[in-house]
Amino acid sequence: MSSIVTDLESIEQYVAPLFPAATIYLQYVPAQPTANSLSIRLQGVNTETETLYHMARHREYQLVYFGTSNVDVLTKMDALDRQLNNDLLIPIKGSTRYLRVESFSLSQPFKTENGIDAIIGVLAVTVREARDQQQYEKIMNVYARHE
Repeated sequence: MSSIVTDLESIEQYVAPLFPAATIYLQYVPAQPTANSLSIRLQGVNTETETLYHMARHREYQLVYFGTSNVDVLTKMDALDRQLNNDLLIPIKGSTRYLRVESFSLSQPFKTENGIDAIIGVLAVTVREARDQQQYEKIMNVYARHE
């Protein structure tokens, strides 16, 4: 079972090697961001039924990278885009399961109010989960009678 917090931490672990010196914020965008920082936050959730026993959880996460220039933000997010589309899977922290990458899209670079260059990426992922099932008591003994 994958929770939103676990997903955020999993995405953080996945992107951290591409942003080794960056300060990473989870579910928070600073009011006065600094260059070389990345914010990862939930943007939306949609759960749908696939079968009576399984559901698909579609989640979108917003990744906002604050860099030193337009070229810096484009270069870093392009590298992330390439890695996501090559791997297509993000390991879920503390599990043997994965988040499936559905898409990754980028905005135009822009300047924040305090003059820092930034870019927004939207990462759409899906995780499939089994529904909770009612547990029944096991049969203790089976006796056969042959006539």
